Amino acid sequence: MEKPWQDEFAVGDAALLLQFGERVDAAVNERVHRVARAADALLGCGELPGVWGVIPSYTTLLIEFDPLTIERGEILVRLRRGLARSESEVLPARRFRVPVWYAGEDLAAVAERTGLSVERVVELHTSLDFRIFTVGFTPGQPLCGILPEPLRLPRRGAPRAAVPPGSVAIAGQQVTVYPTASPGGWHLLGLTPAIPFRAQRQPPVLWAPGDLLRFYAVDQAHFERLQAASARGEEWLCASA
Repeated sequence: MEKPWQDEFAVGDAALLLQFGERVDAAVNERVHRVARAADALLGCGELPGVWGVIPSYTTLLIEFDPLTIERGEILVRLRRGLARSESEVLPARRFRVPVWYAGEDLAAVAERTGLSVERVVELHTSLDFRIFTVGFTPGQPLCGILPEPLRLPRRGAPRAAVPPGSVAIAGQQVTVYPTASPGGWHLLGLTPAIPFRAQRQPPVLWAPGDLLRFYAVDQAHFERLQAASARGEEWLCASA
């Protein structure tokens, strides 16, 4: 079968980088994760000895391995063989409805800078599904896209030292939900009770790359009820599939 990546590069002597495209795109990202799933399946049945890391991102897949156990070329051969076996596999994306109390510190400023009303900002933000391209920066943090053109703004000039957990934020063409209190320079639109990462939860991470998030607006009272449910461990009430 034709390889789904454009090019491959050595990253030192113990890693291999597969390049699938040059820009953030849902179709490109789906190819990244299809190959990542194939690699994980091969790892699960012992067909990639020496490989210890499979790390997907927006347009690339990094494979980390022990060069004393397996060669880079052999990884590519086995990976293409595994892809051929799973070529017909189509996994439907998981979809989640995520409640947001749109009262973020930057909501009014975003409306002013984009020339939109606050109501229109919320309407656009809740108008489509956002694909999780990758998870990172902090544990479980979803990096999603693609934001409608009228809402796209560069990051804040001065990042905040601490952004509250559950903050729903935008920057460029992306959307994220902060899992923990952390520094951040994105524009805060609101808060969700659906916290992406809790160490004591099983599994700890709420969403995975390839999942689709659809935000919807709730008022403060509804948010607080769901926040209480989330604190009790009933996270599914806050991010229903």
